[in-house]
Formats: sequence, C-alpha cells, structure tokens
Amino acid sequence: MGMRGHGGPRRMMGTKEKRSRPIRVLLGRMVHYLGRFRRIVAIGAILSILATVVSVFEPLVLTAGIDSIDPNVTATPMFDSLITLIALYVVLKITSWLLFSGNTWILVGAQAGFVQNIQEDVYGHLVSADLSYHKAEQSGNVTSRVTSDTVSLGTGIQYIIGFASQALMLASTFLILFFTSELLALTSLIVIPGVAVIAVLFGTVGQRIMLASQRASGAVSGQIAENLSGIHVAKAFNREGELAAEMMDLNQKSYRLGFRFMILMSAMQPLVRSIGQFAIAAMLFVGGSLAVGTLPALTIAEVFLGIMLISRFMWPLLSLAMMSSQVQASLSAMDRLSDVLDSKRAIVDSPNALPILEESDGISFENLTFEYVKDTPVLKKVNFTIESGEMVAVVGHTGAGKTTLAALINRFYDPQEGKVLIGDQDLRDITLKSLHGTVSLIPQEPYLFDDTIMENIRYGRPDATDEDIADLCRIIGANEFIEVLADGYDTRIIEGGKNLSAGQRQMITIARTMLADPRILILDEATSRLDAYSESLVQDAQAKLFSDRTTVVIAHRLTTIANASRILVFDHGEIVEEGTHEELLALNGTFKALYDTYYAHQGFEELTEETARAAEEEAAKAGVELDSAAVQEATGMGMGTMGQMGGHGGGHGSPSPEMMQKMMEQMTPEMREEMVKHLDSLPPEMRERIKKMREEVGSTSGGSD
Repeated sequence: MGMRGHGGPRRMMGTKEKRSRPIRVLLGRMVHYLGRFRRIVAIGAILSILATVVSVFEPLVLTAGIDSIDPNVTATPMFDSLITLIALYVVLKITSWLLFSGNTWILVGAQAGFVQNIQEDVYGHLVSADLSYHKAEQSGNVTSRVTSDTVSLGTGIQYIIGFASQALMLASTFLILFFTSELLALTSLIVIPGVAVIAVLFGTVGQRIMLASQRASGAVSGQIAENLSGIHVAKAFNREGELAAEMMDLNQKSYRLGFRFMILMSAMQPLVRSIGQFAIAAMLFVGGSLAVGTLPALTIAEVFLGIMLISRFMWPLLSLAMMSSQVQASLSAMDRLSDVLDSKRAIVDSPNALPILEESDGISFENLTFEYVKDTPVLKKVNFTIESGEMVAVVGHTGAGKTTLAALINRFYDPQEGKVLIGDQDLRDITLKSLHGTVSLIPQEPYLFDDTIMENIRYGRPDATDEDIADLCRIIGANEFIEVLADGYDTRIIEGGKNLSAGQRQMITIARTMLADPRILILDEATSRLDAYSESLVQDAQAKLFSDRTTVVIAHRLTTIANASRILVFDHGEIVEEGTHEELLALNGTFKALYDTYYAHQGFEELTEETARAAEEEAAKAGVELDSAAVQEATGMGMGTMGQMGGHGGGHGSPSPEMMQKMMEQMTPEMREEMVKHLDSLPPEMRERIKKMREEVGSTSGGSD
C-alpha cells in the first residue's frame, strides 16, 4: 500500500553508486559475453570500417566533379568526366548504404544475443540462489538486474562496437582537411569547445536527470501496482483519497524530472545545430578568403569540401565525447550484474552427496541450532525424532521457530550447529534434487502460476493425465468449486490467483502436492485458509492418500493437532513439551495455555450432517421431534462452506454452545447415548464437552446418564 511513503525511491535517488570492481574486470566480462559472437562482431566491424572508408571518398568525388566544371580550374568543362564522377558518387553512396545497413543488421543481432545471454545467466543465478539471498534483496531491485541493467549494458556494447568506425571517421576527416588546407583543418577545431560543452552537459546534468527520471517513473509504476493490490484495505479504511494524494505527489515528481529531461534534450538539438552553423560560417569565411584574390590558395570545390567535412568532423567528435558517459553507465550496470553472477550459493550438493535412499524415511534433529542473524538463534539445541509413517504436529506461539523447522527439513538453509537426518542420511550428504523429490512442503501462503488450474495442479507431477488430476480433485472435494467455474479446469489463473478465493488457492496447492505423492509431507498452516468443511475433506483425503506417510504438521487447527500421534510444543526456539494431546493437556503447561488461547472454542464445526441425521433418526424412534432449525443451524454452520469457496455464501462459523445445549435438551438420555456412538471421529476434547453437556442436561431434567 501507499501508506509507507516514498523513502525507498528517495534514498535511491540520493545515493551515488560506485563501482566495486576495476574497469578491466568489467570490460573483460563484457568481452567474454561478446566472445560468443566474435565472428558476427568481426564481420560487423569490417563492414563498418569499409563503410567509413567508402563514405570518406564521397566528398572527394563531389569535389572533383565541381572542379571539372569550374572555369577557374579548367578552361573547358569536361562533361564526360562529370557524368563519370556522378555515376561513381551514386555507386559509392549505394555501397556505403549497403555496408552501413549490413553492419547495423549484424550488430543489432549480436547486441540482442548479448543481452539475451546475459539475461539468461543472471536469471539462472537468481533462480538457483539461496532463499537467504532473495530475503535480503528487494524484489524490484532483483527484477531490475534482469531487465533495465541488461538493456543499459546492451546500449553500452553498441557504443563500444561503434567506437572504431567513429574514430576512423574522425581521423580520416581531419586528415583530408589537413591535406586540403592546414588552415581549414585548424578552422575545424573550432567545434571542439562547443562539443565539449554539450558532452559535459549531457554526461553530468543530463545523466543525473535521466537516471532520476527513470527511477521516479519506476517508483510510480511500483506504487500503482502496490496500491491496486491493496485497494480492498484502502477502501475498508476509507483511505482512497490519501492513496490518490500520495500517488499524485509521486507522479508530480516524476513529471517534473521528465519535464527537465525533455527541456534539456530540446535545448541540445538547437545547440548542436547552432555549433554546426557557426562552424560552417567560420569555414566559409576562412575558405572563401583563401579562394578569392589574384592568387587564390583554394578552389571553390575545396571550400565546398571543407564545408561538407566540418559536419562530418563534428558528429563523430560529439559521439565519441558522449560515448564516455554511456560506457560508464554500462560499466555500472555490468558491476551490478556481476554482484549476481559472482554470488556463491551457500546451499549446494557436497562432493560426496548421494541420492536419497529408498529405505530412508523418518526425520531426526540432532542438537540443532539455527540463526538467521548472528548471535540471535531461532532454534536452540533442538533434538527430536519422527518415526517413519508417523504424523507429528508442531505448535507454538508466533516466532517460536515452527516455519524455520520446515525450511530446514527442505534444506532451504543449513544449521550453524547440529544436523538434520532423513533415515540415517545427513541432509548435507543428500543431493538437493532427490531431497526435494522426496519431501514436499505445502506453505501457508499459496502460490499459483499464471496458467490454467489443470496445469497448476499438474506442476506437482508433469506426467499426470487430466483424468488423474480430476480424480484427485474429486477425492479432496476441490472439484466442487472447479467444475462450477466458467471454464472448469481450464480456468486461467491471473496474478497469482486474484480471481480465486484464498481457500480455493490453497485447495489447488494441496492438490498439487498430493499429486506429487511425496514420501515425506510438511504442512505449514496448510489448512489455515480453509473452512471447516473443506478442511474435513482434505483431512479425509490425506487419510486415504497419505496414510503411513511421514508427516509434519504446523497448525493452529485443533482437528489437525488432535489427530496427530505426537505433538511438539516450541517456545522461543526450544522444545518445551512433547506428547499426545491428552498428555499435554494433563501437564497444564505451555500447550494447555496455547489450547486455552487458540483451540478451546474449535471443534464444533466437526458436527456433521451424518451426526445430525443420526440424532434425528433416534429422536423419531422415540417419538420426539427435534427443533429442525436448531439442528440445521448446528450442522449447516460447519457444512456449507464449499459454496462459500465458490462464492455462493455458506458457513457462518461454529455453532454456539447454547445451540448444542438446545439440541441436547430435546434428547432423551438413550438418544444421547446413541448419538455419542456416531461421534467417534470427533476430537477427544469435543467428546468431553458433549459428555459434560449430557451430564448437565441430565441433572437439570432430573434424568440420569
């Protein structure tokens, strides 16, 4: 959102970047990438030099043509020679155009290939970089390395490649002027101060304004994207006006900088033309003075040659002068790109790494300590073992180290002390490819690609058929919302899933992981975005698809925790309690406090239609009519949530204890006993609470249980 202000862009604009590598190193790397196109570049350079040589002769042919009809040079005009010279001039002009066009076509291809190659290398390094690198870098800064920096580098390469032809044009032009007349050659130097002023103006002030304008424009684009992504929050707090005002301020700043740059560019064109006109006037004055009188030192053709060459002398000189700033910008871009290319991965396969063994299963943490920031441990001396096929829940307050635990099992990081084992294999001795093929993580924040729902799920197993995916979705209940979409499984997901609800996105990521069929599964709050009904479907599917599978569950949902064979309780990076649900409640310690905080009011959503139907059947047998509205509300609140995922309304939360009490009051003790038979699938604490309700109802009505 726009609430955070513009400190970032301002700091960037106020910071002058300095290269951290010598010029020879940066040029060497640029030449290395150009080396892949050495033949193309060599051919282009030859064409450029030939085109320059040919263009040098063009004014000489024109001069000879003028001399052939000048009565001061020849008594009789030689029209035959004039026709020949005109034809030669046309041939030279066409040849020059063909050579320059061929050079441009070849070098543009080389430049595009150069940019493509370095983009691929930089992107490859970014993709394979450790998570620690990406967490330390702003996403916009990382993106600019692949886009704007590579484009800036390509522009600099274009200038470097064209350096030889520009230098040759400058030198040959001056030499022709010198051999024509030393005075004309000296007169041509009059453009140097003007060219120097333009070069300095553009290379300093212009470059700063252009860079600031580009950054401001990028800040505007980023702010627009950020504001629109959080527009629902702004609307909820009536902050649309503030967002618009902040956007206007930033946009106004970008406009001012862009306006300054346009003013500078608009002023440069007349300035260049004025210098050119002044140089022509000076050349005309000097050349004309030498061409008149009783003993003229120059012919009219030579004066014309001087006037033509003064422009040719100025533009290469201006190009070479301005080339310095462009090359400097490209070197800075190469330096920033080298930061990525030279970065070393901390998480790599060890020299003796082996694929994970088929029999390797179960997870062990041995005396493990981990810290993101030095001397600030997130996990401290952690020791535990998860047996093969065991489902273990990990609980704790925010910041206790639960998500870090999942990241270490995936070896996104290596611990500073201790080790993580799968079976008897240390993760450092397992190839990353085989590890990530064995362990799958369902993260708390679902991520979907810009593709169809079918292809997003198929990402878990590329060889899966459409039927495999559809069958899986039917098992976990995801088909209920997918099939009602306009295009069903072919519905295209946009911008990470903004056209789906949070629960729908998470269901797709769960389906993707289930399709991968991993040996070890880690769920990091994977069902936190699902309603009770969807969660129950997913848990039923997990029971079928992931039975006897090593599973680590990080959750705040009572149903998931209660079904775990063992619970690890973390507090400030340490295991403080361990045991079953009932054992931990009996300890009356950290887990009991967590239970009272998070879990005590969960579980009623598990009252299913099957349970309610059984209660109604038993009531009918006894000749008692239950309050159907109460029954429907008690069950509907936990059931109708797939419709909510599809955008059709649905659940409203858990039924209240009062609603449960009302149902229990209408039931005889026999009916309650029968109802309990259908509650075996419920968590122990819910059974306890229903039991207490039954006792309370029995004592109130004078009955007995």
